[in-house]
Amino acid sequence: MEILRLLDELDELEATGEKWYTKIIPGFIGKTVMDAEEFLSLLHELRSSLPEEMTTASQVARDRERIVREAHEERAKILEAAREQAQLLVSNDELVKQAEQRSEEIIQQAQVEAGAIHAEAEAWARGLVERLENYVSRMAATVDKTKKALAGQSATSRSEKRPPHNEQ
Repeated sequence: MEILRLLDELDELEATGEKWYTKIIPGFIGKTVMDAEEFLSLLHELRSSLPEEMTTASQVARDRERIVREAHEERAKILEAAREQAQLLVSNDELVKQAEQRSEEIIQQAQVEAGAIHAEAEAWARGLVERLENYVSRMAATVDKTKKALAGQSATSRSEKRPPHNEQ
């Protein structure tokens, strides 16, 4: 396998590298010095030789983190929208309750006013019937008087036209 061969070459490069065990340069004790160009070339070959699956897996891992972050952001947006919707529904529910209460008040007021109007109409109709009855009674009295007067005139005029009984 190409990767294993390249790793072996890196091992060999390290083994053939110059070892620094002296105190000439502080911090380099126990270090190995290698040819940088050869090391970087092997490293580039190693990366190029990595199977596609490893590169894909690395990309998938980065994508996964991005997707999880976006999902958390989307979840937060959905929760906020749900809270706003719930507040709106509660607000609307309160408005509906207030509207229902106001409509009941209006209906009750209308019923009271309708009762008052009905009572006034009934009183007006009774008064009208009573006046009509009085008028009809006066008319009937006038008709009776007129009949009696006519009957009295008729009787007087008959008695004047008849000859007396005893004068003969």
